[in-house]
Amino acid sequence: MKYGIVLAGLLLSGCAWITPHPSGFVDKKIETEYLTFSVWEKEGIEKGKPLRIYIEGDGNPNPSDKIALYYAQQDPTPNVIYMGRPCQWSADKICKSKPEIYKGQRFHPEIIREIEEVVLYLKNKYKAPEIELIGYDGGATIALDLATQMNVKRVITIAGILDTNAYTRQNDVPEMPDAQNPADRLATLADIPQIHYVGGNDEITPRRSAERFVAKMQDPRSAKVRSVKGVGHTDWKGVKLDY
Repeated sequence: MKYGIVLAGLLLSGCAWITPHPSGFVDKKIETEYLTFSVWEKEGIEKGKPLRIYIEGDGNPNPSDKIALYYAQQDPTPNVIYMGRPCQWSADKICKSKPEIYKGQRFHPEIIREIEEVVLYLKNKYKAPEIELIGYDGGATIALDLATQMNVKRVITIAGILDTNAYTRQNDVPEMPDAQNPADRLATLADIPQIHYVGGNDEITPRRSAERFVAKMQDPRSAKVRSVKGVGHTDWKGVKLDY
């Protein structure tokens, strides 16, 4: 499926979504060739310093839990940016006419490239010498995919979909044959430090899936799985991350 074809000509229009207004953050809209991304930048970001970018989980199209946003707000460091996924809090007409962008094709290589464009723009905007990516749920998939294509200091995932094939089998949902699957690029990922947080009660992205993902890497530089007791897939608010 070529989104370069189906996205062309379908630009801004349509109905707007009710957007979050996190305290201490400034909301921005960043346009790529075909999509418009909702981004929230922490006030007082310092140029020339490392940047930490949080990527939200899946939504249809908007996430109800906003776990990545929660952690972006809890982050004590100054250089923090939170970004929504394609069609989240978006007025793009394409999102109404092509819902597969945020459903079955949400990990399509062309979608990943659109997100990569935004991340590189932010990195250049703030002259960040390095970036750290933190993703929840499907945002973890995106973070890992981006890490195979650009220089990333570290990836942290929270209840992450680390292997799209294992995820569809585990949850008996339609396969995503066009997905850019992080589990297919383990040789590259092995060189990138990673922390994978999983909930002890999570049956959607269970601990065993994260452990298999890490075990398949050959001599990873640093990849850890940290399980949190009593936490389900969406129960992360109140759980502190150890950066």
